[in-house]
Amino acid sequence: MARQVLSAFSHWLGSIQRAKISLSAFESLASQDVAGFRDNEMAALGQQNPYQCDQCGTSNIVAVPLLYEQGTRTYSGPFHQGSSQSYSAQVAAPPKPRSYARPLFLWGFAIFFFGFWACAGFSAHFKYPNDSSMAHTIAFLLILGLACAGGLVLNLRRVSRYNREVYSRLYWDWEHTYQCRRCGKVLVIPI
Repeated sequence: MARQVLSAFSHWLGSIQRAKISLSAFESLASQDVAGFRDNEMAALGQQNPYQCDQCGTSNIVAVPLLYEQGTRTYSGPFHQGSSQSYSAQVAAPPKPRSYARPLFLWGFAIFFFGFWACAGFSAHFKYPNDSSMAHTIAFLLILGLACAGGLVLNLRRVSRYNREVYSRLYWDWEHTYQCRRCGKVLVIPI
């Protein structure tokens, strides 16, 4: 019985020593991996921002979209909701596309005005066909209405071209714009 206990005890000690050996080997591998990770982490931190400000030489620059995002806050309560922006977020706001509403409203009002009076003139001309004094007025109102319709088409084309060509370039420039946090200089860095 004593031999069996001694044999079990020696077997138990052997397994503990084998576990210690494998644990120490694992720890050495882990420490090498951690050291390599720390070296890689330091290298990544060193290469995180290779750009410098032209004016003051600092590497403390930040993307303008990030400034806009960090300075814009939205809030909501039981009776109100809204958003607030810091001054730097207002300055760093993205460009906005042009709206079609303004040309449609302005030119649409003019087209409606001249079209309404031209229709009124036509109805008066059909009611009193012998009166020829209104023919020139009706023709003038129709020409003005058609000119306004042409102006509406040209303005809608101009807004469409701006949104398609100019706005896309402005937005790309905004996405690639950086600002120095020390001196405030704005840099466009095409990446």
